[in-house]
Amino acid sequence: MGNNRIIFQSEDNLKKLIISFQYNVDNYLTFSIKVKSCPFSGKSSFCLSKETVVSTIDKLSEMHENLEGTCDIKDYDTDACLTIKMKKLGNLFIEGQIGGSHQDHFMKFKYIADQTILLNLINVLKTALSVKKTIN
Repeated sequence: MGNNRIIFQSEDNLKKLIISFQYNVDNYLTFSIKVKSCPFSGKSSFCLSKETVVSTIDKLSEMHENLEGTCDIKDYDTDACLTIKMKKLGNLFIEGQIGGSHQDHFMKFKYIADQTILLNLINVLKTALSVKKTIN
């Protein structure tokens, strides 16, 4: 199992987004995503191709530099997703869904945050690219 990395946590600890790298198979990386939003919480796996991880790092880096933009991250296996939108002056919104809507349980969430989450997410993705943890 990967190390948990808190991407976002509200001051009152009622909202939290934790992502950890789990393993890779061929050209795909699998992450564990945990979400807490007030009394609700959930956990799901999220699979991305290496190409998607690289392009996501580039997009998030561009957003961090320009303090605006949108980055959509979509799970390879389901309709789970994570969208990060930054409006001018660094106002940032995170929204998404963990678990596929075809599954018995899935969770949608939305947070307001600041641009510090961009570097946290970039670091998790870069670390995942450098790790050689595979499943045969």
